[in-house]
Amino acid sequence: MSAFKLNVAICTDGVFPYAMGGMQRHSRLLAEHLARTGEVELTVIHPHDAQVFDPALGIREVRVGDIDKSKFYLRELWRYSERVGEKLVELEPDVILSQGFCVWKRIDRFTGRLITHPHGLEMFQMLTRRERLLGWPFRLSLRYILRHSKACVSLGGKLTDILLQQVKGSTCEVVVLPNAVDVPPRDSFIPTEPTNAASSDVGKSPLRLLFVGRFAFNKGLDLLMAVAQRLVKDGRKGQVVFELAGDGPLLAQYQEQGWPLNVKLLGRVDDAQLEKLYNECDALILPTRFEGMPTVVLEAMARAKPIIVSDVGASAELVNMHNGYLLPPGDADQLYKAVVAFCGRSYEVRAKMGAYSYDRVSERFSWPLVTKAFVMFFSKIAKSSDQ
Repeated sequence: MSAFKLNVAICTDGVFPYAMGGMQRHSRLLAEHLARTGEVELTVIHPHDAQVFDPALGIREVRVGDIDKSKFYLRELWRYSERVGEKLVELEPDVILSQGFCVWKRIDRFTGRLITHPHGLEMFQMLTRRERLLGWPFRLSLRYILRHSKACVSLGGKLTDILLQQVKGSTCEVVVLPNAVDVPPRDSFIPTEPTNAASSDVGKSPLRLLFVGRFAFNKGLDLLMAVAQRLVKDGRKGQVVFELAGDGPLLAQYQEQGWPLNVKLLGRVDDAQLEKLYNECDALILPTRFEGMPTVVLEAMARAKPIIVSDVGASAELVNMHNGYLLPPGDADQLYKAVVAFCGRSYEVRAKMGAYSYDRVSERFSWPLVTKAFVMFFSKIAKSSDQ
């Protein structure tokens, strides 16, 4: 082991913004925050030709051949893990953090120092029979990886129970290390009074409910559209406007078929636009069918926003009755009732809900806190591998 600093390797199949997705964004943010601690010598193994990180951070970047997305994905992950494994043999890090399936082929070479982070575990949360069938080889493969790891990371909540079942009978340790967010100063965005007089009076101004995510079936957009249409039918279209930010396979479908009058399709937005949307919305709404620990929920909470979200994955770690609504996935009726109930709350109550969100994310899910927990766990794994 290194005499002064832990030698840590993060293995990922992509880094944001060169690759899109929650795991890819996590790879970037975790690496940057780890590098800033000065407590680790960090290497990131990734598939990008470009330099990903600011050279001032001192992160060593090791590049491997990317996945061929035109071929069978799971087989390509296996081949990608072979290329990653070759680099790990050369590097000999004290601790390896593998994002998803990046360390797999000949995994036994690294077991004593390997932490696997499977993130959202979508393959264990799929609802339809077809989805479960398609997810079967991924479940089987991930179970093998977990059972040959020293430890695995859970984001918390229901995901911990899933992981405990997968590693049962093995020596793999399950540790809860949640997702995190950069928390801006409280006085940088929280208004001390309503932005206009009408917004403090229930029913006088439409509330803005923001959705941020991929336009795909699993995000529950069909439920949100059904609720929006029902509000129009019930004469409540003036109570709320749904602002939907994102891109994906369903966006073109809605653009072609139309959408309810109280819905705005914003398309893909950049970081500056997203920051503005977070600050100006009245709440975030995410009727997702399955999830890990949604980054968009953390980001909205860090801007002191109430949350309406499905009770899936680790979302119950973030949201409760004090800062929002935790709903059964796939239930349009419960989603409708939550939206109506939220519209009936005064500005003062909504502000208290937002303040609770901010305090909760500051106390438990800020990057400095989570990064410190990662460093402590890396140290534990490194010490155990030396024995």
